[in-house]
Amino acid sequence: MEKCDLVVMKFGGSCLQDIESFSQTTKIIKKYLKESKIIIVTSAFKGITDKLIDFYNKSCKDVNSCAEVIEDIKQIHLKFINDNINKETPEYKDSLEFFELNLKDLVQLGRVIRLLRPSLDLQDLIISYGEKLSTYIVNQYLNSIGISSKFLSSDELILTDNNFGNALPLLEETESIIQKRLSPIIKSDTNHIICVTGFYGSTKDKKITTLGRGGTDLTAAIMAYSLSSLFKCKVIYWKDVQGFLDADPRIAEQASLLHQISYLEAKELAFFGSKVLHPLCLDVNEKGNIPSEIRPFNDPESNDYTKITKEIIKGERIIKAITSIQRLSMVTIESGTMISLPGTVAKLFNLLAENNINIKFISQSSSENNITIGIDFEDSMKISYLLRNSDWFGKQWFSIKIDNDISLIAVIGAAMLHTPGIAGKIFTVLGEQNINIRAISQGSSELNITIIIERDHCKKAVNILYNAFIS
Repeated sequence: MEKCDLVVMKFGGSCLQDIESFSQTTKIIKKYLKESKIIIVTSAFKGITDKLIDFYNKSCKDVNSCAEVIEDIKQIHLKFINDNINKETPEYKDSLEFFELNLKDLVQLGRVIRLLRPSLDLQDLIISYGEKLSTYIVNQYLNSIGISSKFLSSDELILTDNNFGNALPLLEETESIIQKRLSPIIKSDTNHIICVTGFYGSTKDKKITTLGRGGTDLTAAIMAYSLSSLFKCKVIYWKDVQGFLDADPRIAEQASLLHQISYLEAKELAFFGSKVLHPLCLDVNEKGNIPSEIRPFNDPESNDYTKITKEIIKGERIIKAITSIQRLSMVTIESGTMISLPGTVAKLFNLLAENNINIKFISQSSSENNITIGIDFEDSMKISYLLRNSDWFGKQWFSIKIDNDISLIAVIGAAMLHTPGIAGKIFTVLGEQNINIRAISQGSSELNITIIIERDHCKKAVNILYNAFIS
């Protein structure tokens, strides 16, 4: 095990679901404590976030079944406390008191929602209770078995913008706060572990915000980034998978673990279909030049895991991975008047941004006669309505075509930058199998080549490319 001054560990809900998983988490912590100080970042207990969202929605509708949801939340947490913390310890009593107090706050918030108009900031506040409760219980459990631990709520540490539900951290301000609050605790001899709540932060006016998908992973990255100038850090994400694979095993007939990968390549993988880590989490770790590991929770001693570093490893394989997004919609806007209408692309991007529609792919002809974008399949009806009712696109000489039967395939590898002929080989390999490429895009970084094909050909194309470049 590589020695570090500080290891930031993220444990998800599946790592904290029963006595066995608690025991496994404890073994992992004890092992790493022999070499380093530790910050633990935890998710809510399994299923709790969904129950809190359900509670919020039912509170908005003034439905009597709110009490049932609260009872479910109560029983799950009480079971964790009773199963894992010795009733004779002061930590058991503290856990019960903390839980009862926060449960009363939750019930009161439900009443507030019924009196006021529902809002995203109230929803974020309610959802944050999942991580707040689980992390406090984990902290008390560790103290009860003799591992000195300090609990901190992340709304006191992480400053964000006010984009409720998907907030972005304000890194400079957050770094200053975390260094001031955590550095003395880490350096002290009294605390070996700090337990920090994942998934949420707060605005400058102290409103709770959640960080969106992968928010707890992002919290761990923010902790390491903020402390990397003071300590030698690394981040370990304990998952129910070994790490990044070079293809989706649900589609590819073959797929193998990527033992080491650069942040640049990992971000491409994450953006184009892999759900292992969120691109923003990887971006923060890259900014801090912090090595990260994705390790299998159920086999913590295994040598099969993914290490992510800033360094690009140049091996025999030019292509690191073939990934895909199976369900995508392709929107093509075409008109001969686009050449004489400056600002068309800017207007399109503004329209998408204002309506929270993400672009997965973009391609534009050099003549500027048309522009093609790929969007999430679920947004196709929304974009159709927006474009056809837009003062600009609906009333100018534009032809709007939307194809909902397409897939995206991304061929990823940093070594492509120095290897001519890769794009030509991709086209040749697919052409020989009668797979038609509908659109293509390649960024100036040449980290990936993205192609659009008909959905019926997605699985076949992934396997053909895997066999040609990886297998």
